[in-house]
Amino acid sequence: MHLVLITLLLFVTPSFGEQKQPKNIFQCFTCFLKKPSDWTWEQEKRLGIREDPKYVTCRRYKRVQAKNGQQVCIYKGANNTYTLVVEGQCPNEYRCKYDPHGEEPNIDSVVDSLNDKFKK
Repeated sequence: MHLVLITLLLFVTPSFGEQKQPKNIFQCFTCFLKKPSDWTWEQEKRLGIREDPKYVTCRRYKRVQAKNGQQVCIYKGANNTYTLVVEGQCPNEYRCKYDPHGEEPNIDSVVDSLNDKFKK
């Protein structure tokens, strides 16, 4: 009687500290399920984990030329969506990610850092 009870306790009680794969494949129900980090972008969208990014049309708000010839542009879109872009030639319109109620980026610090790099 005691031998049966000890045998049952040894084989039936789960080990809470360890998570290892059992030797018998039929005892493992979750071994081959994907972890949440293994889902693709499309699967995460279908599961509701991730949303598709929304894009809006942003128009050029400010443009400053650096000493090396590059232009630093700030684009402003719907609901104060701001985007800062450093390019050779800035277009009038730009498709940017919708980020409502954002703050205007500091264009002067970007231009200063570009000019400092050009000096060296």
